[in-house]
Amino acid sequence: MKKLYLIVVALLFVSMVGAAQARQKVLLIFSYHPEYVWVIEEARGVEDVFKDKGITIEKFYLDTKRNTTIEWKEEVAEDAVKKIEEFDPDLVMVFDDNACELVAKKYIGKTLPFVFAGMNDEPENYGFPAENITGVIERHLLRETIELFKRLVPDAKKCVLLADNSPTSQKFMAQIKKTTLPIDISAVYNTNDFDTWKAKLKDVQSTVDVLGLFLYHTIKEKGGNVSLSSDTVLEWTLKNSQIPEFAFSDFTVRDGALCGVVMSGYVQGKTAAKMALTILAGASPANIPIQCPQEGTPMINKRRAEELNIRIPEDVLKEVEIVE
Repeated sequence: MKKLYLIVVALLFVSMVGAAQARQKVLLIFSYHPEYVWVIEEARGVEDVFKDKGITIEKFYLDTKRNTTIEWKEEVAEDAVKKIEEFDPDLVMVFDDNACELVAKKYIGKTLPFVFAGMNDEPENYGFPAENITGVIERHLLRETIELFKRLVPDAKKCVLLADNSPTSQKFMAQIKKTTLPIDISAVYNTNDFDTWKAKLKDVQSTVDVLGLFLYHTIKEKGGNVSLSSDTVLEWTLKNSQIPEFAFSDFTVRDGALCGVVMSGYVQGKTAAKMALTILAGASPANIPIQCPQEGTPMINKRRAEELNIRIPEDVLKEVEIVE
């Protein structure tokens, strides 16, 4: 009996070792830092899809919103390649444009499969899709956002767009120029200098009746090397503006902006993770088309509406998520 027991234990141990060895490994490389809300949501989308699928995940952060110098990007890109070599994953997922530019492009045509998510630029500008690379692009719902805004402020006609000067914002502004919109975009301002941001905001208070806010995460004090907290920039902006604004990310509306049909990092992560599962099951990335999820959430910040003396119509209240 004792001998039989030892045999059973040994077989169980071998089985467990085999199962552990069979676990597939996926490396997640994020363009930004772990505390960034968009990154948290992207990771949550991936983790929900991978749950109970026998996949080991590790994460690497390029941190290129807080650190924007060329020197930093070159150094951290090398660190990411070293991480890939050390972890030896079965698949790599890269999130947002900087990770595509700094890391994924280096692996075009190699055997290691990649799935990207949150890409604002055109995939062909990175050389994607490739035999080993596919993924998910991010297209903000500008027309839908403006249509929601005009249900709150029907007489709005003239708009200025304000954003930082990050690669993501530059690519977003390029997309806007290709889009016909139900409002006049009179100017687009991109800056990473907080003093310039403040001056631009003050200048437009009497010239436009709509403010479009994109990203504000790479803005620095003059002479600074590290970006300011996004909360600091947005708080100052809303406190010093009486122009109603729309935004494109859920965190901006939750943090105080008036409204938007907003995109979710969660949807980007979830969609990309489902593609990754298909590849891990044996499919070739070359046979999986690039996707563009159109799941936007109409959202209104009630507190901001009250500050601006904007009434939310009853029919709109029934259709949107209200942030108290």
